[in-house]
Amino acid sequence: MHSWERLTADAVATWLDALPGWLVVGTACSVEDLALLCRLRPPDVVVGQLEPDLVPDFPLVPLCPAWGLAALRASLEHVPLVPLRRVAPGALTDREMEVLAYVCSGQSAALVASALRLSPHTVVNYKRRIFAKLEVQSRVQAAAVVARLGLVRAPCSGVVARENVPTLTHREQDILSSIARGESVRQTAHALGIAVKTVESEQRQLFFKLRVHNRAQALAEAQRLGLLT
Repeated sequence: MHSWERLTADAVATWLDALPGWLVVGTACSVEDLALLCRLRPPDVVVGQLEPDLVPDFPLVPLCPAWGLAALRASLEHVPLVPLRRVAPGALTDREMEVLAYVCSGQSAALVASALRLSPHTVVNYKRRIFAKLEVQSRVQAAAVVARLGLVRAPCSGVVARENVPTLTHREQDILSSIARGESVRQTAHALGIAVKTVESEQRQLFFKLRVHNRAQALAEAQRLGLLT
């Protein structure tokens, strides 16, 4: 799913996920992110605001918000779906996607191993391969890429009640945005022009409000609550 606007991409992706027989493997708001997404999870079809020559390897269903969802659904019904997804070099396997979902929720290797009935050593090897494919160095950076591309999509469970969404200060929102970019605590401090200890103090308050224990969990919960801009 591609759109130049994040809100449109997320809204149409949620709608597509609810259609029988359809599963959105990710969302992108730039050509670069779409290329990365198609490498990580090769799709059967691309829905997007693109020219056909930008996605030569995949069938393209043009997206024009002005047409409405009814017109988009009619277009989808006439697409000859020939499964193209394959385990290509650089693509994430289904097992790696399982491990990635746990890693991005902030779970330790031991907990992931227990949940998936693997050895901790095997989980560490999976993480190493996943990080190489995502071209990241840490769990937080991996979670940032996953959030940006919508790679791990939670089942739609309805709108989160506003009274259950914490109010963040401007500083906490700045720190959350830095986490979403995959930056370290030191990088966050440098970007905001504040001390590392200040970032750590504000971050603890952010974690308390989100009821999480680490940066990856904070990113996942913020995404669920709609706090990421």
